[in-house]
Amino acid sequence: MAEEKGRGTAPGLVISGMGGAALGAIATLLLTRPAKAAAPDEKLDYLLECLTALISVLAEVAEGQTTLIQLLQQWLAAQGVAPSGMEVIVLTPWVAKEPEEIFKQEILATGDYYSNKMVDWTKGKRILVKVESTLNQPVQIQLIGNTVDNMNLATDINAPQPCLANSNISIGPAWDDWHPYIGVRITAAVAPTAGILTISAVIQE
Repeated sequence: MAEEKGRGTAPGLVISGMGGAALGAIATLLLTRPAKAAAPDEKLDYLLECLTALISVLAEVAEGQTTLIQLLQQWLAAQGVAPSGMEVIVLTPWVAKEPEEIFKQEILATGDYYSNKMVDWTKGKRILVKVESTLNQPVQIQLIGNTVDNMNLATDINAPQPCLANSNISIGPAWDDWHPYIGVRITAAVAPTAGILTISAVIQE
C-alpha cells in the first residue's frame, strides 16, 4: 500500500490560554503537520514555522512575566515586604493620626511642668505639638526628646518657644531633630491665677 503524502491531523490537541495568537499559530501548524512521507524541504519549512511561532510564544510569556513581576512588586511593597534581590518601589501615603492629648491642667505656681507622657515617634515621619492656653500669664514651651520612653535624661530640642496668655502655638521639630520619644517641658516664670493649658501631639506616619 502506497504511503499517503500530504498533511495529516493531530487529534486531541488542547491549547492553553497563554501565548495568545502565537499559540494559535502553533496549533494550526500542529494540526496541519506534514505526513511522514512528505518531502524533506517541506518538513524543514514546517519546522522553521514552528520555531518562529514558538519564539513568539516565549516573547509573549516573557512580557507577561515582566508585568506579573511588576504587579507582585507593587503588592509586596503595599505589604511592607522587600524580598532579597528584588527592587521594590514603595508608595506610602503620609497619614496623620488622631491628636493625642499629653497635657491638660491648671498652672497656679511658678516652676517647671512636664507632659503626662512621652509621645512614641519611633514609626512617625513628622510630629506637630499644638499648645492651647487660656492662662492669664505666658509660659515657655520646650520640646524634649529621648531614646527611651522616659522623661529622665531627656534632652532639649531647639530653643523654648513662648506661648502668650490666652493664645496658642504650634511647634514642629526639624528632620534632624528626630528622637524616638518626644515630650514637653512647660516653664512658668509668673504664676497664672486662672486658665488651663492643653497640649496635644499629632504624628504623621
